Amino acid sequence: MTVNRRNILNDINARDQFLQGVTLLDQEFPGVSAQDVLNFLAANVPHMSIRGINQQLSTYDLFVLWHVVAMSIPLQVGNAAHNGPIFLPWHRLYMIRLEQELQRVLNDTNFGLPYWDWAADGELPTSQQLTTDLWTDDYLGEARGDVTQGQVNSVRVRLFNDFQNSLISINPRPISRRAGIDVRRLPNKDEVDVAVQQDEYDVPLWNSNVVSHRNILEGWLNGPALHNRVHVWVGGDMSPGSSPNDPVFFLNHCNVDRIWEAWMMNNARNYRPVVGEGPDGHRIDDFMVAILGESLRPQDVLDPTQWYQYDELDVAN
Repeated sequence: MTVNRRNILNDINARDQFLQGVTLLDQEFPGVSAQDVLNFLAANVPHMSIRGINQQLSTYDLFVLWHVVAMSIPLQVGNAAHNGPIFLPWHRLYMIRLEQELQRVLNDTNFGLPYWDWAADGELPTSQQLTTDLWTDDYLGEARGDVTQGQVNSVRVRLFNDFQNSLISINPRPISRRAGIDVRRLPNKDEVDVAVQQDEYDVPLWNSNVVSHRNILEGWLNGPALHNRVHVWVGGDMSPGSSPNDPVFFLNHCNVDRIWEAWMMNNARNYRPVVGEGPDGHRIDDFMVAILGESLRPQDVLDPTQWYQYDELDVAN
């Protein structure tokens, strides 16, 4: 079924369902412990470790684990989720699986992930970017400090990445943010324009130095920009590899995916690397890292309309 993905600031029902669903996933414990994660890493990602307390992990925590694992698998170019062509297809697969889990716990197959049009907020004066409706009790709660208000105030961080390829199982604590401190402003529409106007999805050497739609949207050129800048602007739990601990992660990436979809629609869904080219792990027919649900290849997700569509693809000026 094709569902609609809408702007979280324009659709109260999408907002409430998303925040309720995240809370339900965070309160659902499928019987996976930190010790089980240790065993999984030893068998599948032996160069990665987990330390800290042994505790039961929620379904939401497994999405945090999945993101950290993908980022911890080094490839010839970048890793299994970032710094190369795989960035947009992998996150598309990842969000499709979250969307399906939210549909399950909400008992609503029509639910679609909402997005946050951060470039629209980036047009506001810097001081006002911290005070939009997104950072109120009706939405995500505090933009700075521990999140004790809002609809996700009960969500707890249990797995934390320490920037050293190690995962820590910690005593559950609230989500933490430091918006506008590490960088002062969000990306704006002109910066989105630069990404949308690129002729190629990606180009050799396929890395964080090339001029391409993927790399500009990921935010490495003159960065942190676009996607990367949003992570740094929110800060706190949005900074390390365990950034999905903060539900704003998915609002950010849903908007990133929307920008990619706008580019794809304007460019006949042309994608590189094509068959027979590209670095290992980033090729169009390489299976992507998956923990929840079956894996897919980039070629399987280039057209997302079997799963979802966006309410609006006017992403730039």
